[in-house]
Amino acid sequence: MKSMSTAANRTEPAYLRLGRYRLRIPARRSVRIALSALLLVRGLIPTPTSPILLSAAVTLLSVDLPRLRRWRRRLVVRIRRRRRPRPARSLAAGRAPA
Repeated sequence: MKSMSTAANRTEPAYLRLGRYRLRIPARRSVRIALSALLLVRGLIPTPTSPILLSAAVTLLSVDLPRLRRWRRRLVVRIRRRRRPRPARSLAAGRAPA
């Protein structure tokens, strides 16, 4: 007999990090998709909060769509690489002055 996956037996709720905020993600897939669709529709209405709602909708939808999840993960990695401080370059590591 197969054992149930660990995702189905999850006792602690999953969270979505948006900057410094943590939002709890619904456990049911249908609720997550419906919520992301509502956020997407609301984000299309031109208001000052539209970009925030659109990014939250795409991020929440990326939990269930593998292609969107890979795109989001690549974007996160690219942003973190840009924010990482670069090591100082020494003259000895570079070319010798001519």
